[in-house]
Amino acid sequence: MLKILSICATVSLLFVSSAMARPSVGACRADIKKVCGHIKPGGSRIATCLNEHVTDLSDVCKAKLADVAAARKTCNGEIEKQCGTKGRIQKMVCIKKAFSNLGADCKAAVVAAVTSKK
Repeated sequence: MLKILSICATVSLLFVSSAMARPSVGACRADIKKVCGHIKPGGSRIATCLNEHVTDLSDVCKAKLADVAAARKTCNGEIEKQCGTKGRIQKMVCIKKAFSNLGADCKAAVVAAVTSKK
């Protein structure tokens, strides 16, 4: 059950505005605080900060962000097809409901992002 919740959370985070700021396992928490702690969340501001300071991130954080980005790339079309361009909260609810309808490649990419031990 916890694995399913973690997967749903990751899928949700892949497709909300500040997704890159909140990787599923917290691999970047310290990096975000150090590099972008002064940034007000929302409007993709933290994601932008991380992109601007990618060289300052730890290797573990870079690897996790790469996993999340790969899952997003794999799933983006399916998520847009299932959930459209709803607002952040509505999209998270939709993704949670639609997860079982996503294709095998998308599910595998999400599981890989959730379970990677980089």
